[in-house]
Amino acid sequence: MPDRLDRHPKLATSFVGVMSFVVIAATAAAIFGIRWQAEDYEVRLQRELGLRSAQALSQTFNKAIEREWDSLRAVAARTADASTEEMQDFADAVIQAGGQVAWVGFASPDGMIIAGSRGERVGEAADQWNWFKSGFSGETVGTAWTKKNGDESGERFINLSMPVTDQNGDTVAVAVYRLRIAWVADYMADAASNLAVGAIIRDRKGQTIVDTRGDDHTEELPPRVEGMILAGRPDADRTALQRTDEGHLYAVLPSFTHASMPGFGWTLIVDVHADSFAEALPDFMRGVNIMIAAVALGTLLCAALLFRHLTRPFQRLIQTATALADGQVVYPREEQTTRESMLLSAVLARLQTQIQSLRATTR
Repeated sequence: MPDRLDRHPKLATSFVGVMSFVVIAATAAAIFGIRWQAEDYEVRLQRELGLRSAQALSQTFNKAIEREWDSLRAVAARTADASTEEMQDFADAVIQAGGQVAWVGFASPDGMIIAGSRGERVGEAADQWNWFKSGFSGETVGTAWTKKNGDESGERFINLSMPVTDQNGDTVAVAVYRLRIAWVADYMADAASNLAVGAIIRDRKGQTIVDTRGDDHTEELPPRVEGMILAGRPDADRTALQRTDEGHLYAVLPSFTHASMPGFGWTLIVDVHADSFAEALPDFMRGVNIMIAAVALGTLLCAALLFRHLTRPFQRLIQTATALADGQVVYPREEQTTRESMLLSAVLARLQTQIQSLRATTR
């Protein structure tokens, strides 16, 4: 009998082993489940941040450009009946208001520049320039272009132009604002930096107007994102967002300028990188792992104490039953921990009484 018993584990050993396995398995499942949920939430948060960042940058850009349009409209309205000298005064005054406007000009209906900031280009013909031809009949935004310097470097500009009309609605001049794209880039870079995202602006020809990601992040956009830009459909679920395997999420807003302005034909691309959450998720998971481990250890300790409390009466009763089997006179202790221990204690007491009676009879 003892040899056979030695080949089987004790109840406490079996309980601790099974309980440890259950707790470890449950802990691992909880950790992996929470991590999966956290990563899924991170993706959804990144998507939400991408959309909100794109909308915020769009609003920032539109407010800045709308100020220039409002200024140009105000200048055009105030110069409808102005003399050439007054137009020249306006052209000189506007460029002193800030660094965003590089040059302001007025051209007569026959295409001759009659006023220009600092007197530049006055007397030149403008009838072949796009800003004059398009601006003669309505508000228009030109294509980004580069003014070459002597050292082959160049500064990029974009022209905003509109007609100056008199009380009868006749065009008496064409007004033009030449905006520095560097100002647009700096303005967007500040806004994108505050949002911790990258911003790219493409014009209608596919040229990159602004890229706030810096020289170290000028890699080509993924083909799917390029396709979204070409498609130009602002569908938030299918075409506005694209997440790559590298952890980037791109939000694409085609034709993102307000309807109150002429269409620029520009596309805004916002780059949200997973590094934005690189510190938050590990810290969160570290805290969760510690909490789950503490709960698991506490559960295991409480289970061990409960097991000890419930099994100690049975261990004493087993010792009593063994003594009875060996012929020893041992009266079992009355156990009241559980109903089963009380019943077993009563049964052993009856057995002990019957054994004592039999011994007395045989004598």
